[in-house]
Amino acid sequence: FFCRFQTMYGIIIVPVHIISFYLLLFHTKKWARAIRIGYLCNQLLMFSHDIWTCFLFRGYVLLPYPVAFCSGLFCSRLGSFTGMGIEMIFMIHFIFNPLFLLLMMQQQVMHANSGYRIPK
Repeated sequence: FFCRFQTMYGIIIVPVHIISFYLLLFHTKKWARAIRIGYLCNQLLMFSHDIWTCFLFRGYVLLPYPVAFCSGLFCSRLGSFTGMGIEMIFMIHFIFNPLFLLLMMQQQVMHANSGYRIPK
């Protein structure tokens, strides 16, 4: 069930992400540039996360034991380092974006003469 669900979810969600990119690129011209960039980066992260979890790596935790089963295309390439590789890739592509979005939103509300504002 889970293999079919993740594959079907991936097939359905890719057009939704494409529509979101289109709307953010062409129908948000009045938004501030930093906010548009923040939303585009967030959408890019969600798209890459869906591609990763629906097609490249499909992991299933077998509860109550601390065992993970991997059935995606990327799992066979990792070999015995599957757990460490999965952790590294998730941390790299999931930690960066929320921090970047916080910085972009913080820069929007800072006073122009503040020392904490990044100059343009």
